[in-house]
Amino acid sequence: MLDLNIKLQKNKIYTQAGNIFLKLNMLKKLLDETACFLIVVENDKNISSYLKIADSLWLKLSKMDNMSNFVDLFYNSSWAYIVNKDFFNIALETKAQFEYKNIFTISKWDSIKISDITKKLNELGFIFSEHQNPNTFFVSWDTLNFTNYNWVTIKFSFWWDEIDSIISDWKAISSYNFWANKPFTSYEYSSKTSQELLDFFINSPIFAILDNIDFYSFFDELCPKLDNHIVFSSLWNNLDSINLGFNELVLHSIDEFRLLLEDKKRKKYIITKNKKTIINFLNLNNLEDVIVIETTLNNVKSAKNEDFVIVWDDNISRIFIKKRIKRTLSENMDLLLQIKPGDYIVHIDHWVWVFREIVEKEFAWIKKEYITLEYKNSDKLFVPITEVGRVSKYVWTENPKLTALSTKEWEKKLKKVSEDVEQIAWELLEIYAKRKLQIWHSFKSNKELEARFFNSFEYEYTSDQYNVIQEIYKDMESENPMDRLLSGDVWFGKTEVAFAAIFKAITWWKQAALISPLVVLAYEHFEKAKERFVDFPFNIEVITRFEKASVIKTTLEKLKSWKIDLIIGTHRLLSEDVLFRDLWLLVIDEEHKFWVKDKEKIKSFKWNIDILSMSATPIPRSLNMALNWVKQVSMLTTPPVWKQSIQTIVSSFDDDVIFNAAKREFDRGGQVFFIHNRVETISWVQSYLEKLLPWKSIVVAHWQLPWDTLEKRIIEFKRKQYDILLATTVVENGIDFSNVNTIFINEANNFWISQIHQLRWRVGRWINKWYCYLLFRKDTIKEDAAKRLKTIVDYSHLWAWFELAVKDLEIRWWWDILWIRQSWSSNEIGISLFLEMLEDKIEELKVSRQIISEDDVSLKRIDTIIDLNIEAYISDNYFSSELDKLNFYREIESIRDLQDLENLIDDFKEVSWDFDKSTKNLFDIIRLKLQANKFKIWSIKKLWINYQIDFFPETNLDDIKKFLSLDTKLNFSYADNTKLRSNIKNFANEENLLEYLLFILDNRQKKRIVIKKRF
Repeated sequence: MLDLNIKLQKNKIYTQAGNIFLKLNMLKKLLDETACFLIVVENDKNISSYLKIADSLWLKLSKMDNMSNFVDLFYNSSWAYIVNKDFFNIALETKAQFEYKNIFTISKWDSIKISDITKKLNELGFIFSEHQNPNTFFVSWDTLNFTNYNWVTIKFSFWWDEIDSIISDWKAISSYNFWANKPFTSYEYSSKTSQELLDFFINSPIFAILDNIDFYSFFDELCPKLDNHIVFSSLWNNLDSINLGFNELVLHSIDEFRLLLEDKKRKKYIITKNKKTIINFLNLNNLEDVIVIETTLNNVKSAKNEDFVIVWDDNISRIFIKKRIKRTLSENMDLLLQIKPGDYIVHIDHWVWVFREIVEKEFAWIKKEYITLEYKNSDKLFVPITEVGRVSKYVWTENPKLTALSTKEWEKKLKKVSEDVEQIAWELLEIYAKRKLQIWHSFKSNKELEARFFNSFEYEYTSDQYNVIQEIYKDMESENPMDRLLSGDVWFGKTEVAFAAIFKAITWWKQAALISPLVVLAYEHFEKAKERFVDFPFNIEVITRFEKASVIKTTLEKLKSWKIDLIIGTHRLLSEDVLFRDLWLLVIDEEHKFWVKDKEKIKSFKWNIDILSMSATPIPRSLNMALNWVKQVSMLTTPPVWKQSIQTIVSSFDDDVIFNAAKREFDRGGQVFFIHNRVETISWVQSYLEKLLPWKSIVVAHWQLPWDTLEKRIIEFKRKQYDILLATTVVENGIDFSNVNTIFINEANNFWISQIHQLRWRVGRWINKWYCYLLFRKDTIKEDAAKRLKTIVDYSHLWAWFELAVKDLEIRWWWDILWIRQSWSSNEIGISLFLEMLEDKIEELKVSRQIISEDDVSLKRIDTIIDLNIEAYISDNYFSSELDKLNFYREIESIRDLQDLENLIDDFKEVSWDFDKSTKNLFDIIRLKLQANKFKIWSIKKLWINYQIDFFPETNLDDIKKFLSLDTKLNFSYADNTKLRSNIKNFANEENLLEYLLFILDNRQKKRIVIKKRF
């Protein structure tokens, strides 16, 4: 239990109370002193979490799913229960009818025979048993013993035919209510809230805890009438609410973890399965005043507020075991598409299925772990967890069609898709081939000038920024034209990276251009460029349709005569009259948002200049795989150290909330966004704001305005000529309003998740505290909209952008990045598998067109299958949850060489120096896969009385002879052209075979291996 020293007061509303673990820790003392209470939560998942955590805190709590629980709580005022919001939709009779049908009350001094009571108990569904199981009774002399649902025994003592006393849990009580023993499932559920249940709740003396149900209609009727309750709320517009300030904590590195623990102002807890490891880490780094608590709980999120830091294994397992594998961008991004129970998954061999759970199975006394997949008709497939790399998250439609394992439907789908795949592959190879044929200017490295530029940056570069700049410089220094995509969230430093590329181009006496889809964004880049290059003698100009004709004419003449080094503009730069003297670098901001005709013009540039495209939309792994030979991709994933998450507040439309939040922003000299996405009613909102804030100026912007008027108003607001910008989603694209730190999104329940995420990041672009208010009208919100609002609040951390984009399926623009036509056949199999097929086809065509050698492609595509009966898995002690385990096995798939494996093992040693046998076996199998790849080995398996090694079908004989030359014990011999076999008698067991293969393939001197001699 945590000593948070937070005493919750009754009849109060608490916001930002943190996760369920924190809530129960704060409630525990109060609940221990409470005879009976009911917790109401949103769904069954929350119920499971509450029960698990309550059990770890020794707090009595049961799920209410039977009428026995209901009467026990509301009539007998005993025990503690939890229900979800659907409980209030059970269609009960009136209170009088309910009591007549379901309740039998016995009070002290009642005159009644024991036989009459036992008969009534039988009628109500209870069983006679002397074993005192729940809901049973028996008679002993003059005492009736009844054991209720919660194992509490109530004793009724008789004096002749009169009840002398009633004892419950060693306490005397005056009466007791029996009930009809039937589950809630025997009742009907209504679409409307049951007034009878609300009346029960309101008129009962029980203590109520309402957790995150304030979006639902019955909350308004229930909460104000309760005399004894605590509310944990998502809403912030309650004037008497208390903000506890807890936010989810996401750590990215051990260094960040160490800095957090050095904070002297906060009380720090670490709750972990690996207490010994953490204590060693604290001692090694001289970290004091940190309380370490050992736990067996999973799936609890770390949190912090101004006074406390609580770090769980969700962060510890991620930052201690992960970082040093040299992973490609595509593999990094794939890990972000976390697979959770209930998700739709695509298996490369078996189409779309649902992931259910991880299970352990034992065959021949060998334990292995499998992921359980569920198909149509409840068919199940168990896939070894070590093969999790063969699956990917299905992304496209919300509810894809499942298929049965025994049908040929999957093969038909793949055949249908393959035609599209081949045509697109040819298009991509054409682009690739054209660029490879170009011999381009090779920029040279000038360390002195580059260092001067880097040192002039007012902030410290993140590791990502530095690494991406080096990648870009390497491209620019090659002889082939660069075509690189730079992706990263807002304010992660994309513009600075672009400026570094521009600097290199100009200092080598070449022109550069930066093109933007919006006029206001072009001017913003222009202002930033002048400020960034103020210490360097660069000539920088801007060109848009807002400039006067005479100014444009002069600018074009200067551009043609090379009196301009960097030109910044919109699609106006793509006009026929724009001529460059020596353009060698084109930077494109939000390339996918240009019009079709503009893209065609940009496309004409692509064959003979360096291209750097920037986007705030994330790139999933499968897309990157297809991009791999056409366009290089860089990713900025690390936020600046000063960057904070935006405080996202959900509130009903309320005058006081809007007024107070806006006034706070104005008082600190800021401006405000107010987003209203309905043009037909935007004038009403303008009138409302003018009455609410009469001393502030308001400007309106929406898509139905003429372009010149729209952009003029946005520019005027940016120049602080107005205090409030009332707009539609016109402002969601990339514009930096550094003076705006508060945004209101009206009717937020009508927005998609990614829209809200993009809009809220229009603020928070400076070192201030930022606020986003999601407003809705209580009478119009639906349950799915409530879930979206809760999701956007939950995903407020700085790395949420990728997760949210995937949730909202906003990755469909990838066709534009690839410069190919869209193929709707991909929705049959999901984007991930479609692009994996595309990558395979590209590599196949590369061989046929002799772009790369056959040996290179075959080596790249082999993933040796080790099918031996060896116990190889990682203990649950290393993981905070099943999700953590699954993602770690997916991370293992990104190991590409022995150095990666050694780094992984070193990371594990930070957690535990002692590997158990199964963990060592797993690492040995990974090592064998890596080494077997070099010899083009397809699989290693046991077949009857032999061990068999299968080579890749096209492997030549010399490669097989190379392997046989290492087999000095002469254990293996030819079975056919691509197969070797060895009798199982040649090895003590399958682990012995594994050691022998590692010995000969590693060519390392290990301890002497005992080999059984052949006769």
